[in-house]
Amino acid sequence: MPKLTLGGKITNSHSTLTEVAEKLVYEAIKSPLISKIGIANITHVGGGRKSLKFLPITGGIKAVVRGSGSVQELYIYTNKITETETLLNNIFSAI
Repeated sequence: MPKLTLGGKITNSHSTLTEVAEKLVYEAIKSPLISKIGIANITHVGGGRKSLKFLPITGGIKAVVRGSGSVQELYIYTNKITETETLLNNIFSAI
């Protein structure tokens, strides 16, 4: 997978992505449903199953991506929240 570059659809307050979040973002930026993705906090946690949860925000959704040992927050900006959540769930289930 090529390295993600900032600019265009990717903005950052943090420049690091977890392995699971990187795979999700790499596929998600290809979608015309998504206007911008903001990379945010990583929190290290104990073991657990990978998961993806959504919370509503102004202009889109906050995606909380859990990998095997960390949780990453992503801010996904879109006008079509339901369709975007479905797209992200489909991408995530293939990871």
